[in-house]
Amino acid sequence: MNKIMQSALIATAIMSQASAGNWNSGLRISTLGIAGEVGYHFNETFGLRLQGTWWEHFRKTMSFDGVKYHDVRFRPVTVTLYADWYFYTNWWRLSIGGGYNATKIRLNRDFSNDPNPLRQALGYTHGRYRYKNPISYYVGTGFDFRKLGGSNWTLTMDAGIYFMSKVSAKVTANGPAQASEEAMRKLRYGAEELLNDKKYLRTYPAISIGFKYEF
Repeated sequence: MNKIMQSALIATAIMSQASAGNWNSGLRISTLGIAGEVGYHFNETFGLRLQGTWWEHFRKTMSFDGVKYHDVRFRPVTVTLYADWYFYTNWWRLSIGGGYNATKIRLNRDFSNDPNPLRQALGYTHGRYRYKNPISYYVGTGFDFRKLGGSNWTLTMDAGIYFMSKVSAKVTANGPAQASEEAMRKLRYGAEELLNDKKYLRTYPAISIGFKYEF
C-alpha cells in the first residue's frame, strides 16, 4: 500500500512539473488598443495564443487628404489566434495568425458650405465603414522575457502587420440630394475609394507590449 502511495505521489509530482508553465494569460497595450490573451506552450519551441483586442480612437475633427472630417471614430475589434515559433532561442519568436476582424470606422463630412452646388446639396454626410471580409491575417515577430526577477511573470512584445480586406461603406446625407439614388451611389463609391486607396488600412502595422503570467 505504501509503495502504491509513493508511486502515486511521484507520478503526481512528475505531471505537475511537466504541466508547469504551459498555460499563460496576460494583458497588453498596442497600436490597435487594449488586448487580453490566453496562451499555451507545447514545448520550448511552439506555442499558441488567443487574443482579443478592443478600443475606440476618437477625434472631434481630423483632416484627411486635405479634407476636414467630424466625429471620426476608429474602433478595432479583433479576435486572433496566433502560432508562435521560437526558432532561435526560447525568447525570440516568429508569429503567424488569423482571426475575426469586426473593426468599424466612421467619417462624417459637412458639404453645406461647399462652393459646388451639387456637393452642397448633400448637406452633412455620415459614413460608416466595415471590412468586407471579416477574416484578417497576421505576420510578425516578438520577444518574451520570462521569469522576471525569478517570478512567473513575462514581459512580452510584438511587432507585425495585419492583412485585411477592402472596406464597404454605408452613407447617409441630410441635404436635398439624399432623395437622388445616383447622388447617393456616387457618395458611397467616393467614400469607399477614399479608404480603399489607403494601403495602411489594409496592411495595418501593429506594435504591442504587455505582461503575462505563466501558470
